[in-house]
Amino acid sequence: MPKKNNTPAKLAQTIVVDVSTADYHADLTKGLQADEIMQPGSHTFRRGGFLQRHGREESIGQSLPSKVRISINIDSDILDYFKARAAQPNAAAYQTQINNALRTMMEQEQQQPSLSTFPYADELLADQRFIDAVARRVAEQAAVYQTKEK
Repeated sequence: MPKKNNTPAKLAQTIVVDVSTADYHADLTKGLQADEIMQPGSHTFRRGGFLQRHGREESIGQSLPSKVRISINIDSDILDYFKARAAQPNAAAYQTQINNALRTMMEQEQQQPSLSTFPYADELLADQRFIDAVARRVAEQAAVYQTKEK
């Protein structure tokens, strides 16, 4: 079995594993392949730093969003809906499901700010049939205005 040489000062940053020739051959006799085990010698590994190595250093030191206790009035059919979902096997609690639904709506709005205060503007602008209908109306009106100008 490889020996770990960890001094208290190095424990937080590195791990050094010494593999003896005897340990190496013992693993080979157990049926392990040479590419599955460490070669004899001293091997140094870094501890920690996973977030930095994977481009997530901005999340260090940031706390998760905290929950706040509130009292709200919601429609009974909405509450019944989420409680029924929560009664399913392996389902989250109904409060968690309501929170997740609100978070999804909030994140969608933050990613794609509304183009207008008109509630359905974004949906209409994404509907090609609506855009085609507006284009036809504009063309018709342009023809009417051109006729009036002559």
